[in-house]
Amino acid sequence: PVRQSQLSRQLSELEEFFGRPLTERSRGRRRLTPEGRRLAEHARWTLSGLADLLHAKPDELGAPFVLAAGDSVLTWLVLPRVATVSARVSVRALPAHAVSAGLVDGSIDLGVVRADEVAHPLVSKPLGTIEHAFYAARSLVPRGTEQAEIPFRVPVAMQVSDRDFSTRLIEAASRRHESLHVTLECETFPQVLSAVAAGGHGGLLPTLVRSSLPRSRFHELLLGGRHASRLRLAWAPTLLRVRPGAGRVISALAESLTAALAQDP
Repeated sequence: PVRQSQLSRQLSELEEFFGRPLTERSRGRRRLTPEGRRLAEHARWTLSGLADLLHAKPDELGAPFVLAAGDSVLTWLVLPRVATVSARVSVRALPAHAVSAGLVDGSIDLGVVRADEVAHPLVSKPLGTIEHAFYAARSLVPRGTEQAEIPFRVPVAMQVSDRDFSTRLIEAASRRHESLHVTLECETFPQVLSAVAAGGHGGLLPTLVRSSLPRSRFHELLLGGRHASRLRLAWAPTLLRVRPGAGRVISALAESLTAALAQDP
């Protein structure tokens, strides 16, 4: 184990070398300053690259690539296809703004985000578009209900952690002079799927869930327009300089995810 005195001495030497404080005390605990966090992330990048070089053999996969995306994108798009990438991968489910911030500060290597979330200086590749639709069990919808009226005639399970989606559905209802009967609020789309599959609620979901909601039992109302999300695979330029295998991983992952989105009817 590292002694406290030894750790303090090493921190002092680092702070003297860089000419700025790297840690600070807060409520009796020592925390990294913003400069300290940046140094830590640069060190992580560098050490990951060295690990790749050390294990650069056909039978070695090197240090894991940290891949982040929203929960639904990870569940229905990334995880079923990540095995096509010959690399170790560590996945994180994060909101879009946290994915972009992590890519910029170096805590995340690769991220799948909406096109409008790709911030400077990130680099990205287009993957395709995820469509969204409103799903409801046929047994839940009153007889004689027109297809376009289904969202306003059934109890709704709403994903509320991303207000963008819920706001769009509420605005669509308002334009029709209708109201939504939201009886269940969920943090994630997988939770909405569980509620819809149980048959007691309708809900807005990515069309990637079609295999879980067969048309013989569920209505599908495509919403399109503002409910479509253009996805991109993003990374920081530094990644390619410090991880020798990053280019290969990016190409393989982008190809697999692009093919999957192209197959979604």
